[in-house]
Amino acid sequence: MEYQACRLRAGAAALAAVALPASADGLSASVGFDYSTGKYGASTTTEIWFVPVIGKYETGPLTLKATIPWVKISDAGNVGPDGEPIVASCGSTESGLGDITASAGYALLDGSRGGVLLDVVGKVKFPTADEDRCLGTGKTDYALQVDLAKGFGSVTGFGTLGWRRFGDPSGRNFRDPWYATLGGAFKLAPPTSLGLAYDWREKVSARGDGIREATLFLNQRFGEHWGTQFYLIKGFSDASPDWGGGLLLNHRY
Repeated sequence: MEYQACRLRAGAAALAAVALPASADGLSASVGFDYSTGKYGASTTTEIWFVPVIGKYETGPLTLKATIPWVKISDAGNVGPDGEPIVASCGSTESGLGDITASAGYALLDGSRGGVLLDVVGKVKFPTADEDRCLGTGKTDYALQVDLAKGFGSVTGFGTLGWRRFGDPSGRNFRDPWYATLGGAFKLAPPTSLGLAYDWREKVSARGDGIREATLFLNQRFGEHWGTQFYLIKGFSDASPDWGGGLLLNHRY
């Protein structure tokens, strides 16, 4: 259970945990597409395309994960990928490698005791994106979060509480925000779940805004090895998109 640190937004823990499946050791890989659009408090509309390649390895209670994204931003306004403040002035379309993210999670509870899943996850965002092209901040970030999920028959409730340490670019003093996710999912059929998640994060800069957005998602498994996730996003703040959506395809080896 873990937030797609890449900004496949349906927060957290949750989307991976909605079915509360028994954890299986091994390697899995995912590729996705995420699109969002919004004014983010500016006069122009910013469009962000995000294409992540994700690798995950699970062994016992330990989960290791890495995300390598390609990013394209048109008419960058006040906010870049993952709701981060823009530190440069970019008025045209820019694209390239985004910030690579790595994480390690440990399951304190694996769902066998009362159906409760409890993970502690640490993350590092490496500054591989070009900050001069509005693709990142150019600094390393750290985060620590707790993910919780519990099944109630065909319904699963989930939540995340975390804290992020932002690296400060030259001349900037970013705040280190708390963030949270709360949501639930309903199992329509053994391989199919439909759910809703709400994401919140404190503002990162004094003049900025916090993240507030809702995500409607559908998870579909195809046998033991393949699965997809489709989601739609609606934002409610200047740090969130007006709307967006995406698709993630996963394969377990």
